[in-house]
Amino acid sequence: PAAVHASQPGTIVVVGTVHGVISGATVDYVRSLLDYALQSGASLVVLRLDTPGGGLEPALAIAQLLLDSPLPVVGFVDGRWAMSAGTMILVCTDVAAMKPTAIIGAVQPVALSPSGEYRPINETKILNPVYKEIEVCMKVHGRNTTLAKLFVYKNLVLNAEEAARLGAVEYIAGSLAQLLERINGTRIERLNMTLLLREPVTVEEFEMPPGLLLAQILSDPLVSSLISSIALLLILVALSTGHPHLIALAVGLLLLGLFGLGLSAGLVAVALILVGIVFLVVELVAIPGFGAVGVTGIILLVIGFIVAFTGRPVYIAGEALQQALRITLAVTAPIAGLMIVILVKAVEAWKQKPVYQPSPVGKRGRAVDPIPPGGTGFIIVEGEYWQARNVSEKPIKAGDEVVVKGKSGTILLVEPAPGSA
Repeated sequence: PAAVHASQPGTIVVVGTVHGVISGATVDYVRSLLDYALQSGASLVVLRLDTPGGGLEPALAIAQLLLDSPLPVVGFVDGRWAMSAGTMILVCTDVAAMKPTAIIGAVQPVALSPSGEYRPINETKILNPVYKEIEVCMKVHGRNTTLAKLFVYKNLVLNAEEAARLGAVEYIAGSLAQLLERINGTRIERLNMTLLLREPVTVEEFEMPPGLLLAQILSDPLVSSLISSIALLLILVALSTGHPHLIALAVGLLLLGLFGLGLSAGLVAVALILVGIVFLVVELVAIPGFGAVGVTGIILLVIGFIVAFTGRPVYIAGEALQQALRITLAVTAPIAGLMIVILVKAVEAWKQKPVYQPSPVGKRGRAVDPIPPGGTGFIIVEGEYWQARNVSEKPIKAGDEVVVKGKSGTILLVEPAPGSA
């Protein structure tokens, strides 16, 4: 077949970057990147990778986008690594390259336990489909398919030299310019073409749109857990101080925290969290205080977030996962401690019996002011000043002893005490 050349007279290369945890926002970004490259008349797309990994579903979606792309895509690990889900994306690109100091591999998924520890998943029901997906991608691009099994089942990790020697990648390059120089003339079997970069080569950076950038930030487990912790703290403050306006902000933050869980969050976890929110709102609005409904709501929220964040397969490097957990604990532990203090104080206040204030009715006092019949003035009863109304037909002089017969709001109803002068 005849070779297919890059556009003439020059070549447009669109460069995108996948940095951090791979999420649903990453899928949208890669899709937008490929669409932009087509619309701009580009001949080549370079996808730079620097990621510890991420979710399986986003990685598979990106892999499919790369396999269906009408443009050749070069994957370039120009950062520290492209581990786990990042490796899956790299081997699905038409040309794979690495920086000399980069590493790839460790595709075996892990699961988080409620204690914050992670364990490798060994169930073949989960591992076999992942292995086959990687094997298909590597076979399409003529790479060493044996590595697919080692990546998944043995958590194989390769540096750039090993990856090139064993057939996981085609090139090692220290920079984008060096990479473009080396890939010129490369055969792209998937598209039945030979890549020829004609001068002048124009490189266009495709930045992540603000909306996707926000979604990417919220998808980070560290960020979403921090937002959720702040939301729970605000809810406790609202319940203990009686400021209902804080509950709206807290609910909004909780919803953002839910967004960070991604579509893979279990329905049970989401239901627990939503019911917990409802209970807390009912406690605040319908039955103010801090009773069983509020406590139940908080318990449901805690259980919901534990269920949501644990037990799911995570395609992320173990080292990065441990680091993220340590950072999360360091950030959220003080907030959790403050939440516990507020909760304890709130429960103590709820259990505390109200101070008994005896009624002044029936007690004797002394008039401070002269009070005519039907008039008002001040009296002293057991050392306290009260406003009083004379309900008798006799005038009360200043200094006369009076007796309290009743109470109307904050005004005592009095008359001269028997035997008063």
